[in-house]
Amino acid sequence: MFLNFFKQYFVLDDLDNDEKHSIRFRISALRILLSASLIAILGFTIHSLIELDGSEEGFLFLSLGLLYTIMTSCLMMLSRRFHRFASMALPALIALTGVLFIAISGTSNGIEFGVISLYSLPLVIRLFYNFKISLFFSAANVLTLVTDLYLSRQQDMYWGTGTLYMQLMLFALLNFGLPLSVSRMLKTLHLSINRLRDLADRLNHQSDLYEEIFEHTGTPTLLCDKKGIVLKLNQKALDLFPEDSANDIEGTKINDWIASTSDASNKFFWQKNVSECVLKSNTKSFLEVHRSSLTTHGHYVLHLQDITHLRALTEELETTQQTNSRLAHFDSLTRLPNHQNFCNQVNHRIRNVSDYYTGAMFIIRISQFKLLNKQYGREQSNKVILNFSRTLQARLSDKTISGRLRGVKFACFMPVGQTYLIQRNLRTLIKSVLPEQIRIGEDILNIDYQIGVAYYQNEGETAEELLERCEMALEYSTSAERIAFFDQQLEAKLIQEHKLGLALGDAIKNKHIQIWLQPQVISSGEIRSFEALARWRLEDGSYVSPIVFIRLAEELGLLPKLAENLLRQLVDVLEAWHQESIKTPIAFNLAGQELMNDVFFALLMSMTSERPWLSEMLELEITETSPVMTNPLIHKRLRALSQYGYSIAIDDFGTGQASMGQLIDIPANILKIDRRFVAPLPDDKRHLDIVKSTIQLARSLNMSVIAEGIETREQANLLISLGCDTLQGYYFGKPSPISEWTENNNEKAKQLRMVY
Repeated sequence: MFLNFFKQYFVLDDLDNDEKHSIRFRISALRILLSASLIAILGFTIHSLIELDGSEEGFLFLSLGLLYTIMTSCLMMLSRRFHRFASMALPALIALTGVLFIAISGTSNGIEFGVISLYSLPLVIRLFYNFKISLFFSAANVLTLVTDLYLSRQQDMYWGTGTLYMQLMLFALLNFGLPLSVSRMLKTLHLSINRLRDLADRLNHQSDLYEEIFEHTGTPTLLCDKKGIVLKLNQKALDLFPEDSANDIEGTKINDWIASTSDASNKFFWQKNVSECVLKSNTKSFLEVHRSSLTTHGHYVLHLQDITHLRALTEELETTQQTNSRLAHFDSLTRLPNHQNFCNQVNHRIRNVSDYYTGAMFIIRISQFKLLNKQYGREQSNKVILNFSRTLQARLSDKTISGRLRGVKFACFMPVGQTYLIQRNLRTLIKSVLPEQIRIGEDILNIDYQIGVAYYQNEGETAEELLERCEMALEYSTSAERIAFFDQQLEAKLIQEHKLGLALGDAIKNKHIQIWLQPQVISSGEIRSFEALARWRLEDGSYVSPIVFIRLAEELGLLPKLAENLLRQLVDVLEAWHQESIKTPIAFNLAGQELMNDVFFALLMSMTSERPWLSEMLELEITETSPVMTNPLIHKRLRALSQYGYSIAIDDFGTGQASMGQLIDIPANILKIDRRFVAPLPDDKRHLDIVKSTIQLARSLNMSVIAEGIETREQANLLISLGCDTLQGYYFGKPSPISEWTENNNEKAKQLRMVY
């Protein structure tokens, strides 16, 4: 009971967001201040009574205490009905108190009490009046500050620098700091209340709008809970039950009014996405119930569609053999033969033609169709497929068999003469029948294709075999050469790559791929660093080119594991060199796929934390030709490695993905000039200009430059004269097994000098 009285008196109950909220706030603040003042004054009065010693000053303080107690109590009572008067009287009382204590009191404590009373005026006034009035009193208190400083000096009240700073700080805090902070808080609260009011208005408007939308959806609509109890229905839904009212239906279960025709035992049939039902009051009326969930409240919206006529039509169509044949042998969207029907037609054609029959089978795949699907949606994308199939059929001859395999793949088999057995002539023929543009609504889209072609020359092949060959050729089509032809060499190449991929997996698993080192020297001939190169030796003693097995490892997803094996091998060598004080770094190549791998990146970071010196001994070369190098995750991880102190080099600069963009996104400090720019030097002026500009670009970015592929003394001298920092190539040293540098207790590595 006392708590409720306390909340009501101090207006601490929740405030409504109406126009009177500011008045209620002022009343609350006024009563809180008056109550606090009364408690303080009572304490002062009681203390004065206890300390009363019969002196004239003691009676004066006691009298003042009693007077202020009476005045404050009166203001508290007046605040119930005359809060405006009380809110003016309270600052006046504080001001009077401050002036009296400064004027009458002869002690430093009394003067300071009066000064603080006057300093608190702007804050108290800001609670009841606007900011300008509060600012006026803050400015007026400059006079109070001057008076306080004057009296302090006159009475020698601990006058000093510390006292002056304290007085200035107190003046700034009470006159400007707190009033301005409170003003900011009040302004923020006012804005928040206005925003909440606007939000409430918008919510009410949205509620009315949704109510109107529900009523005018255009279809009979029900709203029900998870148990199937009808909460609301619109007028169109009510029209389905002509003999009943909304009050009769709302609050009852859906099962009381409709029943499932496909699953009569299921009481929750309406929870399916689509369910076919019948009205219990009229068993000849069929409905299709479409469910959508309202996840916020856990309710369901059910759209009822009258399908009585559609059901009759469907049953009639399903009785015809034509419908069954279409469903079994043709694509439902394009009406083209499906995969099985297409193969049957081609095989029938091949078996029933005369000798020396020639033909061409080709598969067409629409490129970047996923982007179209994402941009325009499934329905519009289906229109692209449909328009393409119609255009293709219109341009093909009557003797051509065409079909849709799956997704965005189409197959065609056409008879061709001897002229079109030449690839360039057949390529021209295929391009002529493919539409270059397709219209979607008002948009005209340029369509790109990938095409795999296989010839039939009466050799007994089946349609299935020809399609497999087309698929093989399709995998070798590129953005530059979109039409790829199958031949026996391609088939042998695919088989060889498959076997090589299996062998590569075993080699990585058994750690048969080793590290070789190639020196990187400075102009004096001293070895500055090495580049680590992977080498794979087969059982017969031959070597597989790194270009081949690195690409194969990337395609098979084996690159992170390969990089992990090589990194562990390399770190073991660097750790031995670190113990021998061999301060020669080794550059380690990363193609991007490794940095995308969380396991590999975690391994690299853990090795760094365990070996703080590793970032000085291990340099990271980023192969710029990798498409994933533009991924933001790689840029983020490279920045993290750079912060750990790793030197990062951009390898093969100028030959890969967005070269200039890499200089911005990757925190590299070394630039490697690719061998293809170095090989034509010094005779080719065009390549010389490219190398010069690359070195100047690196210098302007404070980056070091490494030139690779140097094979002659003239190339070396030229690059040194152009300002190249580091040189690498067969002229200085071919790659050699890392064991040559580590055998005999790292004897060769300790020398680390080459003279040319």
